[in-house]
Amino acid sequence: METTRRVLVVDDEEGMRTTLAANLELEGYEVAEARDGAHALELVRQQRFALVISDVKMPGLNGVETFREMKRIQPELTVVLMTAFALEQLVEDGISEGVYAVIHKPFSMEHLVRMVERALGSRAVLVVDDLPDVAEAIVAGLREAGLRAEAVYDGDTAIRRAREEAVDVCVLDLVMPSLDGVKTYEQLRRLSSEIRVIGMTGHAAPEMIHAFTRRGGYTCLRKPFEVRDLVLAIARARSDPGAC
Repeated sequence: METTRRVLVVDDEEGMRTTLAANLELEGYEVAEARDGAHALELVRQQRFALVISDVKMPGLNGVETFREMKRIQPELTVVLMTAFALEQLVEDGISEGVYAVIHKPFSMEHLVRMVERALGSRAVLVVDDLPDVAEAIVAGLREAGLRAEAVYDGDTAIRRAREEAVDVCVLDLVMPSLDGVKTYEQLRRLSSEIRVIGMTGHAAPEMIHAFTRRGGYTCLRKPFEVRDLVLAIARARSDPGAC
């Protein structure tokens, strides 16, 4: 089977591991299982995977430590973490280093399968800001964190790009000339209900921010913000069952 359908499931709980593997195999994926982080690294050295789904809490290497070692072996590898706990510091560190998303136990198989589909779709983060230097700086930070990202500088181009390419998260300035952030958001959501939109603003009126979130905008960050905060927001948006 082609590498793009090959998934590695890592969990020290055998029942959980085999259940996940069986459900993914029913969806047509080729699935390998690893009982812990060391076993997972052994498999990653032997063959290429498109996606790894790993528990965080495991004996020996935890999921984040395993993720870091995997990325040294296969830098392009996409990793989803599973946890029954809140986003503690360990998980946040993994996200800031390029973990695609975190799925919280217990979860439905439908949610897992949809997330796998999205993760393997090589979807990019689209950054929209009418100030090119700002947009490009954000994109550079996201790429440094291991995310695929690209920049456009107006709402019309954002909508056109979302039609042409697979985009799952859009980071959108709310105050722009011509088509503002709220109107751009509405058109993006009409295009695809699966696109999660994160607003950003340095001077939008509270009424505009409220209009954005009331219509379903995922969250809004105040400029200036740390790239780490944006990376965490993107991972949360991707992890949200409503996004899948």
